[in-house]
Amino acid sequence: MSALVPLIALLLATSDIQKQVKVTCPVDGAKFEATEINGTNHWGGRDTDGCVHAFNTTPLESWVWVCPVCKFAGRKKDFEGTIPDAEKKALLDGLKPLVEIKKDAKQNQIPGYVKYDLVAQVAGIRKAPVEEAGRAWLSASWSCRQQAAVYLADFDEWEALRDRYNLNQKPIAFGLTKNRTDFELDAVRKLEKDLDGKLYEKAPNRILARYLAEYLWRKHGENAAAERWLGELGKLKGENSIVDDAVAKSTSLLALERDFQKKALEAYRSAYEGGTIDRKVAPEVAYLLGELSRRLGEPKSALAWYQKCLDGTDSDALKKLAAAQRALAEKP
Repeated sequence: MSALVPLIALLLATSDIQKQVKVTCPVDGAKFEATEINGTNHWGGRDTDGCVHAFNTTPLESWVWVCPVCKFAGRKKDFEGTIPDAEKKALLDGLKPLVEIKKDAKQNQIPGYVKYDLVAQVAGIRKAPVEEAGRAWLSASWSCRQQAAVYLADFDEWEALRDRYNLNQKPIAFGLTKNRTDFELDAVRKLEKDLDGKLYEKAPNRILARYLAEYLWRKHGENAAAERWLGELGKLKGENSIVDDAVAKSTSLLALERDFQKKALEAYRSAYEGGTIDRKVAPEVAYLLGELSRRLGEPKSALAWYQKCLDGTDSDALKKLAAAQRALAEKP
């Protein structure tokens, strides 16, 4: 029965199981508080590039901690280890956060993408395998994605519109083992057909329906599709200040997400072509390189990487996934 307690707590709270902990930086000895995640869920869906969404929360922002004084970044285990003096000096001299971090900053004041970029910098300075930096930059891109999908809280018309496409189902009603990403992408395709059919041409749904389309594509990192609706929303700027603010945030994080995807792609490609990754995971890395290329608008490169994955894997599940994403890349 005790094993069910964390699951029951998550179901009731639809949030993370977390606690505040006191942390000592292994580089400069500075002390600060951070959030330790002891339990979360995947009920918000899993995107085809590996980005996992929790339901009603974003634990991705808290998996990594940053010393606000010296800017050292890592997971809990990294703060519990020891670091040689030579590496400490290199870290103190070399870490450059993307935005200013005050020495008394709280962890929730540091954007997730800044944290993960610092993790990538730490990996480079400590001469870790290049794929470790790639993994950090991929997580940074996911942070941009999740923070860009701005939910319009306390907005009755927004909730009513979401209800039309069954988007407000709670995890138990939806199904704990189903992938909500697939459902939401199917829903946005239906919504687009309705928009193209001129179903939503009167306020307030004129702007809300277009924002919902942008939101759903953006939430799952299908940014080429999201850009169509960002353009449409730009024509309606000034009609709703709440939507305007959400669109501005989504737009500002779009370029950052792509920048991190490019960095992740280059790091993983270097690891793949350099032969430094385990041969057992090489097909998975090839798939990821295909998926990053597709999302960056490089279909020719994506097709080549998907084929490398298909040629190298014995996994039926991976073959099915790579074939499905290859079909997307083949579409004009």
